[in-house]
Amino acid sequence: MGSDTLDRFGPPALGALSGLLYALSIPKAGLFYLAWIALVPLLWALSFSWNQKQLLTAGLTAGLLSATARTYWISETLQLYGNLPLAVAVPTNLLLIAYMALYSAAFIVCCRRISFQRPHFSWYAAAVWTLLEWMQNWMISGFPWQLMGYSQYPNLPFLQWASIFGIYGLSFVIALFNAALAQALRYRSVRSYLLIPSALLLLIIAWGNSRLDRLDNAQTPSIRIGVVQGNISQDRKWKVNRLEWTTEHYAQLTRLLVRDDPALIIFPETALPYYFNDPFYTPYRQRIGELARETGIPLLVGSLEGEIGKGSAPIYNRAFMLDGEGKVTGTADKVHLVPFGEYLPMPYLFQYLEGLTAESGQFAHGKSHRTITLPGRDISVGPFICYESIFPEITRELTLLGADILVNTTNDAWFGKTAAPYQHFAMSIIRAVETGRAVVRAANTGISGVIQPSGRIQYMTGLEETTTFVEEVPLIREDTLYTRFGNSILALCVLLLVLGEWKRRSDA
Repeated sequence: MGSDTLDRFGPPALGALSGLLYALSIPKAGLFYLAWIALVPLLWALSFSWNQKQLLTAGLTAGLLSATARTYWISETLQLYGNLPLAVAVPTNLLLIAYMALYSAAFIVCCRRISFQRPHFSWYAAAVWTLLEWMQNWMISGFPWQLMGYSQYPNLPFLQWASIFGIYGLSFVIALFNAALAQALRYRSVRSYLLIPSALLLLIIAWGNSRLDRLDNAQTPSIRIGVVQGNISQDRKWKVNRLEWTTEHYAQLTRLLVRDDPALIIFPETALPYYFNDPFYTPYRQRIGELARETGIPLLVGSLEGEIGKGSAPIYNRAFMLDGEGKVTGTADKVHLVPFGEYLPMPYLFQYLEGLTAESGQFAHGKSHRTITLPGRDISVGPFICYESIFPEITRELTLLGADILVNTTNDAWFGKTAAPYQHFAMSIIRAVETGRAVVRAANTGISGVIQPSGRIQYMTGLEETTTFVEEVPLIREDTLYTRFGNSILALCVLLLVLGEWKRRSDA
């Protein structure tokens, strides 16, 4: 291949290969092992004498392909539930994809500051990648969807690393190995580049296997929890003429669980799609209260808090705990809302997306996260609702507040049978490992399930099926290092960047 041809087609080709490998490593494909080589082609671009524009091309190409795999399903959601034509939905989705691609571009440009041949390059690159992932956690209200570390949800031994350093710790090690492997292949020296990262990885896996054995063999108390997956499609969910049917539907499914004697039964997010305490909906609320008294089992139900006909009154996406007498004993609001789905940011730019909130209304942010005591028991439940599952600091906060069990209620009916429900479920697995708490997930159309503190999937439902289940959920109250110290890996990343810059200037 001639030099001109390589300079022209090399950057997008290497970027495309990296983007494709990343895309295949996450659900639905779920070939998690490909994440360990996904950045190698992109980083190889640094071994050529390419200018910044060419490197930007490689980074943007990688980012565009990987971001498409992470969010392609948004176009369909915008068409079906935002009432947008294809010609508007696709460009809107592409705008998000382009934004997400900027991070890959920034990654390769930042890595250019350190010589690719330097042994410490891989540590610098891992720090850059990790800090850029962290930025996605809070930039533009935050959208850290399917970060690289999430690809490892089936890789249980390695996954235990998240109990120390969280999701960013997983991504750091993956990026470190990728960079070291790229150097080792380019310069044909395993000892100089890959020996230490490989040894670190082997130690992590060995320790992870030990932790898995300890958790699997531990004699821990447990509690029986039931989940109702109502499976009501998004186009029917908010119809006023279906409220009675919806309430009775959940009542009938709940009765199926009584024979298994659960201590708690959980409904999904906004399973009861009305203002729970508004007098207008009293008949439906009373029916749920009667159900609790009939079964004698506490219910954690997803519904709304607000007042009908008062446009200025705030609407909250809320979880209500009812005791065996049908009385509300505790509530928890959704604090981190879904932009465009539950509220409209920058309405002067995105007014055309208001159809997404037309039926349910625009929600208000809850004031704070809180745990709820299970009636009659010394057990604390930590609810986090839907989109909140992608933010590690939320489940960490709930654990610090004393949650013995984490409960994720969600409505993924927006996404049909696309990759989104699978991606969303995978992120809840990491939350369990980070906090050392079991996660019980109740999803309207699936995927519902129980995730053990080790990240092992104890039970999971299918997608778009009407079902119920009861599972013994382990109660572990020991805090992980991640719970105690949070994202300490970020401080290490900053230190590595400072040292890298110092070394670069010393060598200049």
